[in-house]
Amino acid sequence: MKLKQPDINGLLELKNKVSKPTPMIAQYLEVKERHKEYLLFYRMGDFYELFFKDAEIAASNLGIALTKRGKLGDKDIPMCGVPYHSAQTYLSRLIKQGFKVAIAEQLEESDSDIKKNQKIFKRDVVRIITPGTIIEDSLLDDKNNNNLASVYFYKGEISLAWVDMTAGVIKLEHIGGKNFLQDFTESIQKIEPGEIIISESIKNSKILKEELRNFDKQISTIPEAFYDFKNNEEIIKKFFGNKKIQSFGDLGEIDIAAVGAVINYLKLTQKNNIPKIRSIEKVSKDNSMQIDMFTLRSLEIFERYDGIKRGSLIDTIDKTKTACGARMLRLFLKAPLMKKSEIKYRHNLIESFLYNFRILEEITKLLSNIPDLERALARITAKTNNPRDLILVKQFVSFTEQIFLRLNNLKEKNLKELIPDKKILSKAYKTKKIIDDIIAETPPVNLNEGGVINDSVNTRLDELRNLKQIKKEEIINLQEKYGVATNINNLKIKFNNFHGYFIEVTKKNISNIDSCKTIDFLLIQNTINSSRYQTSELRKISQEIESSEDESLKLEQEIYEDICLKIIEITDDLSILTEKMAFIDVITSFATLAELKNFVKPELLNECRLNITNGRHPVVEEGLSKKGDDFTPNNCEMNKKQNIWLMTGPNMAGKSTFLRQVAIIIILNQIGSYVPADKASVGVFDKIFTRIGASDNLSEGMSTFMMEMIETSRIVNEATENSLVILDELGRGTSSEDGLAIAYSVLEFIALKIKCLTLFATHYKDLCDMSEKYNQILNKTLQIKQWNDEVIFHYKVIDGISEGSFGIHVANLAGINQAIISRAKEVLKNIDKKDIEIENKNFVFKDKKENQDNEISNFIQKLDLDNLSPKDSLDILYTLKKNYFIE
Repeated sequence: MKLKQPDINGLLELKNKVSKPTPMIAQYLEVKERHKEYLLFYRMGDFYELFFKDAEIAASNLGIALTKRGKLGDKDIPMCGVPYHSAQTYLSRLIKQGFKVAIAEQLEESDSDIKKNQKIFKRDVVRIITPGTIIEDSLLDDKNNNNLASVYFYKGEISLAWVDMTAGVIKLEHIGGKNFLQDFTESIQKIEPGEIIISESIKNSKILKEELRNFDKQISTIPEAFYDFKNNEEIIKKFFGNKKIQSFGDLGEIDIAAVGAVINYLKLTQKNNIPKIRSIEKVSKDNSMQIDMFTLRSLEIFERYDGIKRGSLIDTIDKTKTACGARMLRLFLKAPLMKKSEIKYRHNLIESFLYNFRILEEITKLLSNIPDLERALARITAKTNNPRDLILVKQFVSFTEQIFLRLNNLKEKNLKELIPDKKILSKAYKTKKIIDDIIAETPPVNLNEGGVINDSVNTRLDELRNLKQIKKEEIINLQEKYGVATNINNLKIKFNNFHGYFIEVTKKNISNIDSCKTIDFLLIQNTINSSRYQTSELRKISQEIESSEDESLKLEQEIYEDICLKIIEITDDLSILTEKMAFIDVITSFATLAELKNFVKPELLNECRLNITNGRHPVVEEGLSKKGDDFTPNNCEMNKKQNIWLMTGPNMAGKSTFLRQVAIIIILNQIGSYVPADKASVGVFDKIFTRIGASDNLSEGMSTFMMEMIETSRIVNEATENSLVILDELGRGTSSEDGLAIAYSVLEFIALKIKCLTLFATHYKDLCDMSEKYNQILNKTLQIKQWNDEVIFHYKVIDGISEGSFGIHVANLAGINQAIISRAKEVLKNIDKKDIEIENKNFVFKDKKENQDNEISNFIQKLDLDNLSPKDSLDILYTLKKNYFIE
């Protein structure tokens, strides 16, 4: 979102020519001049305040009051503010709306500042929060990564670098070849970046312009210099502690440019508070099964067609207990494994956990208590944490210790291999003990409140705390002494940040203070209802308390920062622990899923073939079970000799469900999960392509048929003999003749050239004749039963060819008016004879009653009478009466 920022140059000119601004406004304008493109949150005591156009934008978007503070020239200065302690709520709303926010804090005064005798606190921007650089829990989705992506394009090749600051790794993908634009779009969509940084020249590139337009809302433009190869090589080396570039693998110039841009942007936005980034990881699409975005959407892997997560595959299978485990599961689904040994390793772990089911239950329960250490570590290493993040470290290590103890007691060697190196554990346990010994059990969120460090940790800290307590007791004694001396029963000694400790009396008791001869009271302030005084001894005690508090807080901060440094030193080791826990969480989630849903361990085959007995669609099965209905399973046996199933059958009979469930079983197998079937032998596939259902892209000016052809083109160009291809209703977006011709040609091309396993669903029954010419094609259909002019679906895949599409029956089920249904039946009988009579011109919908009776009949037939409560029955009668019998 492009921010409409104030005309800073104009304001500075106004400042110089018309009137002299206050020191605070002058300071604000100087900071704002350096951060024009951001909303500036300017720390003023307990508030962040915004001024000028920033204030108008924030007030409008946050729904808060717009006020004013002073004038510049003859104009009021607009102002609004949000409390410091609840700023994250407001930041969250602004970031979600696409704004970027610069945070200006009050800085500690240096010796030179003190010598200058400055009238106001020094302030400057300490961090810029953008959609891709968020580390606060309240602003993040705990089950998904928040990635910042950098794109660099040069001489027909693209380098794509991205980082989730809380994950600590910069990932890099080099994209080239004839399909590089499509691959680039696919990669960006899978990364799901919160923000994409590119230079102005790349943004306007004629080659990338169309692809980048789809991500316009996420794009931030950065200076060309951020991509300078020569500078970035040195920047990367220094950023990673002078490591050689070669240590990160074979990085080309455009890779270095893309990675360097990420680092430059982090330095710009995070200043000196960048979370620890441990390494660069090169990503290659050859190392995982390729699933394009059309397929992810068709199979509803992450969300349904309507964009809702509930009812998606991940929503159904996700039994993880930790945030890092949920994020890892999402990554698994984006990049299923290709190595048979790695898949088998995960399958065997699940088997071992199921064999030790009691331990599985205990570990699952312990995982439920594990905090999100990955993101806590990011805050600690970025020095934006609060004391409670240290407690999260302690809790994490404590629960992981219990999990590893249970794994160590088992006989299964593969489960013991999940336990990290002893040196790593030793460092983590030592750190946990340090936190336990030094940090309070429930410390305050703000370090400046004190009380973060336990008693008996530091002798001087204990002395200061004791001194403070002693002095406070002395103040209580003084209050009693002054009350007796002045004969004022309600004399109070109070405290505020401006005066320290002071005496307050009501107006009627001022004379008692004035007439007191034994104590010298000094008037410091009059208010409407009272007066405030100090004495020399009260001032001395107040100063001693203030001094002890300042020293105490400073000492607590030193101790606290020392522990943070110890944690930062072992961040790499703790990151290994978080990865181990995330992996254990995902594997135990798979084991729990297998137990709950009767998933089985698949046999891994050496070639791409399938033999699935009673396979099921896990999402549809769960939906039916909630209604008390059973899912009808199906078999699927395909091999290289009979690799194409040509499927015909009526709508609503279960074709699309069957097609999807085969693909989902393959994906589940290759992420290392068990699968929903009674038995399964599955090969390892390199790609899955699906073309299911109609879709269009109106914003790009493309019809449903054009989108269908684009998706089909990608399939026939990129599928290999080790791929799975699913095509549903190919060619239905154009005329029958053209559609049939295209479907025939595509199916023939797959049979003769690609030779991959293919599920091809169609209403073109003429295609079924191809099975006589090509032995690799088998005709399959969905079993139905016709009875009294009705169609009963059995949802069972069988050999053969469908008798028809039964579209009129489906229309009837959908509630189409009976007059239309009857007419459609008449037309169908005569359509081949081309002898359709024109209906009487006075034709109107038949009496409502006939259609109504049919609706009532259908309504009653669906009722489960044996399971209706008296109240349900009464509700049904009221519904029928109100909706069908009252005009």
